[in-house]
Amino acid sequence: MSLEYAEFIHPGHLMFFIEAAQVFNCHILVRKTGRATISWIGRRGYTGKRADMKAKTANLDVGHYSTAGLVCSPLLRPEAFTANRLGDARKEWLKSCHLITVPPNGFDDDRQPIGCHTPYMLQTNPQHRHYGCVALVEMGLLVPRYVHGDYDLYALIPANQPFDPTKLSVRQSSLVSTMSPQGLSMNERARMPTMNLQHNHDSLPASLIPHGQTHTSVLNFEGPLSFQVANYINVRICNTSPDLLGALMVNHGEQVNIGAKGLTCEPVLAIMSRQRHGQSACILNTQEAHEEFYRNA
Repeated sequence: MSLEYAEFIHPGHLMFFIEAAQVFNCHILVRKTGRATISWIGRRGYTGKRADMKAKTANLDVGHYSTAGLVCSPLLRPEAFTANRLGDARKEWLKSCHLITVPPNGFDDDRQPIGCHTPYMLQTNPQHRHYGCVALVEMGLLVPRYVHGDYDLYALIPANQPFDPTKLSVRQSSLVSTMSPQGLSMNERARMPTMNLQHNHDSLPASLIPHGQTHTSVLNFEGPLSFQVANYINVRICNTSPDLLGALMVNHGEQVNIGAKGLTCEPVLAIMSRQRHGQSACILNTQEAHEEFYRNA
């Protein structure tokens, strides 16, 4: 596996993407995941970011703390984000903070939290190496698993036909949290896109307490192959990584499905339905590379 590919997909997962591309006769374009996130994938006590968690992963380690690649509070740990990411991180944090319990004194990594009514908890112990990071606990059903980034698909391109990213058949759906604070039913989550939810914030600084409306559902834009490809890859990954069960690594539709905003022509790893020049994958770094690939799909 090329070292460059390791910026996009964990080395142990590349074959699953290749298999999916062959099975569904399509090319799978994956956005850059980053080495920091990939370094946590498959490790005991860590898990992938689910569709209900929109908060951003940190991209910096500061001092003795390990935060890069993990979902982190930009309110508690703003220094863990570069300046160009901090504003967006704060915005996205507010979309998910109602799903995160903020304990006054942190929590123990080796014990299931008692009395937690949300799927996630924030590590508020300043002595912990993951201070400010978010862990999946499923309302106290799991021993905490710190959350790292997932895989973001850029596009799924049917093989053997030209691809025009401006003319896509897309279905809009809503991704609703599988678990949410106690007292909120599935019907309520689906019917109400915003909620105000109360946490135990009495002993926290005012700057850490979320205000205003927060979202319980997230818009998803699916192409014809979105579900089949995601399901295939997730099942294969879960069969090899037990800690990733319940927090799948491919959680939503492709970037290009959101329209003009999604046509960024950023660097992506293209996993092909058949080998070209002896390779199953290649990196598209420029707009010209994207356009040539689309013409010869």
